[in-house]
Amino acid sequence: MSTPALPRSPETAPLAQRLLVLGPFLSLGLVLVVLWSLVGWFSLLYPRSLIQEVQAELQNTADNAAGETDALLREAEGNLRAMDLLLLTRRTKEEGRDATVSLLADTLREGSRGVTDFMLAHTDGRLWRIPTGDTPLVELGPGSFLDELKDARTQSAIVGPPLSLRPGGRMVLPVSTRLSGDRGNFQVAVALIDLDTLLKLYRARLQRPGQAVFLQRQDGMALARMPELPDLLGRNVSQDRPDRQMPASAPPAGHFEIGDASLDGKERVVAYQTLRSFPLRVFVSLEEDRVLGGYLAQRRAVLAFSLLVSLTAIGLMLWFTRVQRRARMAEAERQATADASPMGLFRAALDGRTVYANETYLQLMEIDASGLAWGWLDRLPEAERDRARQEWLTRVAAGESMDRLRKIRRSDGTEVVLAVRTRPMRLQGRIVAYVGTVLDVTEPVRQQEAARMLSAIIDSSPDYIVQTSADGRIVYLNPAVRRRLGMDLDTPPPDLHQHQFFVDGGVQRFRTEILPAVLNEGHWHGRWAVRMRSGGELPVDCTLILHRDEHHTVRNFSWMLRDITDELAVERERERSQAVMSALAHSSTVEVLAVDTEQRVIFCNRTMEQNLGLAPRAWEGKTAAQLLGERLYALARPAMERALRGESSVDEWRGDDTDNRAPPRYFEVSYAPLMGDNGQPIGAYGVGRDITDTKEEQMRLLKASNTDALTELLNRVGFSSQVETALQRARDRGELVALLYLDLDRFKPVNDQYGHPVGDALLKAVAGRLRRALRPQDLVARLGGDEFAVYLHYVAKVEDAQVVADKLVHALSLPFRIGALELHIGTSVGFCVQWAQQAEMNALVAQADEQLYRAKRAGRGQACGSVCAVGVKPAA
Repeated sequence: MSTPALPRSPETAPLAQRLLVLGPFLSLGLVLVVLWSLVGWFSLLYPRSLIQEVQAELQNTADNAAGETDALLREAEGNLRAMDLLLLTRRTKEEGRDATVSLLADTLREGSRGVTDFMLAHTDGRLWRIPTGDTPLVELGPGSFLDELKDARTQSAIVGPPLSLRPGGRMVLPVSTRLSGDRGNFQVAVALIDLDTLLKLYRARLQRPGQAVFLQRQDGMALARMPELPDLLGRNVSQDRPDRQMPASAPPAGHFEIGDASLDGKERVVAYQTLRSFPLRVFVSLEEDRVLGGYLAQRRAVLAFSLLVSLTAIGLMLWFTRVQRRARMAEAERQATADASPMGLFRAALDGRTVYANETYLQLMEIDASGLAWGWLDRLPEAERDRARQEWLTRVAAGESMDRLRKIRRSDGTEVVLAVRTRPMRLQGRIVAYVGTVLDVTEPVRQQEAARMLSAIIDSSPDYIVQTSADGRIVYLNPAVRRRLGMDLDTPPPDLHQHQFFVDGGVQRFRTEILPAVLNEGHWHGRWAVRMRSGGELPVDCTLILHRDEHHTVRNFSWMLRDITDELAVERERERSQAVMSALAHSSTVEVLAVDTEQRVIFCNRTMEQNLGLAPRAWEGKTAAQLLGERLYALARPAMERALRGESSVDEWRGDDTDNRAPPRYFEVSYAPLMGDNGQPIGAYGVGRDITDTKEEQMRLLKASNTDALTELLNRVGFSSQVETALQRARDRGELVALLYLDLDRFKPVNDQYGHPVGDALLKAVAGRLRRALRPQDLVARLGGDEFAVYLHYVAKVEDAQVVADKLVHALSLPFRIGALELHIGTSVGFCVQWAQQAEMNALVAQADEQLYRAKRAGRGQACGSVCAVGVKPAA
């Protein structure tokens, strides 16, 4: 029965009730307002900030791409101006065949970045390559880019649309300028820029998927795009889609967004920059889906989450409204129940005075409100009043509870036994009052009802309930026990003693373990075995309860027994399964280790014990760090910690033997979490197996795929792979590198005259000389037939590449002795030197190959080279 609440002032009670009712709704409403404000910001303002950040990034890329393009075109224009000046000073009849003009053209071809050729042309579409012949190299006809130079007043350089001078040839970007003087057939000088070189510049600027770089003339002519689009180059993209045309008032640089009018039909965020020296624009764009793709998914998730939270909040409001209504109803019911309770309720102040009592209390004590403070003393015999008052004040001062039966005599002379219970009432840990109940326990009906209820519970229980006296005689058996023993349910229990049902050793266990625990704690719980009258034993879960009277004297014991035969069978089956799994783990050839959440070892199989050199079960009580040692634990710890977080992983370890002559061993180690019944990790287990044979076979196959079988040098695939890796390392260090191409001279006659066995032996001898002539760290490869390649990791200065090339020419010019034969061959070498930051594998190969053919044309048996970057180290 609840105690009455402390009184409250009538003015503050309605306000407090209103705050209690409206407070949660105001709080939830404020939370929803803040939540949807954040959702509005995230949905409307945040995507715009993402696009602005990307536009700034694209603008920076456009500026850089425009600067590089402008520099490339200005270099070509400068070379054309130099050609024009030379032609102006060389007034000969056949200027196109003049040696000085041809030398200048060759020099510009080799030294210009990205320019593949220089030509002279007529505005009617004819082009001659320097030195010129009688007939033009190409006749483009009317409508070509040269039409733009027919006006003699046109002095600026013109960038024409991309074209190919021959079918299947490489695409070039023509830069042309009108010659200063009248040269007959020659009116225009043309520089052809390799379009692939320009696209490589743009490709280096593409840092994100979905990004594109587009070069366009201001009249709408498409000049270049990376990634490339079919049928785009040379097309005026503004004619078929006027909405792609930039207005004449457009600033030289800026950014915008474009929909399906983009070249590939995708919505894009675009930034552009106009070249300083040419009427061209560089556009850098990024697919808008790439910008907002992750955000759109986040926005859907945020909206879904916010909607869920809002619906949950509304549901909570509705639920809380019902709860409050029920709470108010329950409070009203408690107040009415307290007033109508047959139990007397009272509250006393800290000085012992009674300050509140319900109607039942006043009726039981036969007092009115004026005598409430100490009126209860008047109901006691006069001789006991002072002692009772002093005892009550002592308990109040000590903060003690009280459970007491008191007899009082009513005014009509009847004696009533009251059960009085008091407890201190605490507020924030401090005693502020005492509350109590008074119950008339003389009412026999109440006791009989309680006894019947208890008896009904015991009689209907499926468990076995037995009551014994203090000396062990059985005084009660519930129906479940009687049915198990085959006894009549209505006859009194026979003369039985509890010892008759104790198994062997049960009496000793009862006296030494069970009885002391019951006398001390009042109860005992554990497993027990009961001897049946048929002679068998019944395993039970047993609870023994001690009953005392008001004088704390032992009256009897209650035994509650539950049959656990099926549970024990399940436990035995579980133990058997665990034993089988343990035997399997111990007999496995792989290593098995299990740890708990503190990384204490809980299992280690026999294979791991043997590999670690441990005695059986020597791992008990150790942590994983203590068991594995510092080195192995450092390897296993990350995977073990991931498994304890619920993540599985598989790692590969290399175990180096302390004996350096022994080959390394390789292991595959997997870790996974041990999950409890609640789905949370309760530990982790790891499984390790030796994969050395598999790993060695993989490495053998890799080496075979990258090595030339005859010379044991790198083959083309292996050389390309290792050069790419070496270039990346050289870029990080800012080094100068060189690539050499070698082609053996007079090797085919050896093969034809002496046969392939002699030729193969000669190739092996050549490979040996190349290894001895080079540094150990340099890469040497046989590319096929009698072609070899060398990559020099670090070149101190540009001239060193020539020294190495000459050294190789000399080494291979010396005679070879193959059996009884003395063979004389030689080699031609072409090489290329470049700073690693600017080097590309394909560009190095092209340059070295071009220099090789130059060496062959010059008479073989010599080395020719080129310097791709004029010996100046680029800025880091």
